[in-house]
Amino acid sequence: MAIITRPPRTVTDIKTHSGRSSRDHQIYRNYFEVGALELERWRRTLERNVASSRIASIDSRIAVIDKEKEELLADAAASCALVYSNGKPEQTENKKSSGLRIKY
Repeated sequence: MAIITRPPRTVTDIKTHSGRSSRDHQIYRNYFEVGALELERWRRTLERNVASSRIASIDSRIAVIDKEKEELLADAAASCALVYSNGKPEQTENKKSSGLRIKY
């Protein structure tokens, strides 16, 4: 019996025509790439619209917060003006004594 010196054939040894065609004659690939670019542009447009609407809602909420803050500060200023209308704080009637006083 003879000894086999050649390694057995595998899938990589199969001859095909896959790499022999040139890209110049495959115009359908260009149309496929154009379609893929159009889909990506459509997705990015939707993403931009969603982001701009989110920014608009955030801006409106900030405006509402600023308005509420100004109203609260105005109310606090009006309350302080009533309390300190004389320029001095109101005198409390229940004063504590400053300690033990003895008369001689």
